[in-house]
Amino acid sequence: MSEKAIAAKQEVVNEIKEKIENAQSVTLVGFDRMDVKEITDLRNKFREKNAEYKVYKNTMMRFAFQELGYEELIDELKGSNALIFSNEDLVNGPKVAVDYTKEGDEEKEKLVLKAGVVEGNFQTGEQMMAIATLPPTEALHSMLANVLQAPIRRLAGDLNNTVSKIAIALDAVREKKEQAGE
Repeated sequence: MSEKAIAAKQEVVNEIKEKIENAQSVTLVGFDRMDVKEITDLRNKFREKNAEYKVYKNTMMRFAFQELGYEELIDELKGSNALIFSNEDLVNGPKVAVDYTKEGDEEKEKLVLKAGVVEGNFQTGEQMMAIATLPPTEALHSMLANVLQAPIRRLAGDLNNTVSKIAIALDAVREKKEQAGE
């Protein structure tokens, strides 16, 4: 193999590694029975969610996974595979993939979630499907903020009620004193 060919292949491996390192999540999918029109449609859906669907040769992915220490992903490299890079929100890529699998003819599993990496940790296909059901990260942060604020709101309400009760009691005492003084 010529030096030029080796350099070109190393460039592809480096591209895969860089995309994996920069993504919030990476999903390995199989797409054995998809035609060009379906793949193009799917790519557009990923772009809308700031995710990228990219097909690489299995050998190039294997080298990248080895260099990054994702040996578990290598076992899944059978058949036609692609990588989904979720760049903005770790849920977007898997969610688009799962939604796509539910469209159309359900007897054909055209897109199969095989495995993935979320924030540097290996995930099985089932785990990636579970991640796809999560709300976006912004929504999760909002839910967490509400959960954290609930005790504070309750305390503020209780204190307000206590102050109101004290004010009512003091007003009643004042009225009694005014009536007694007359």
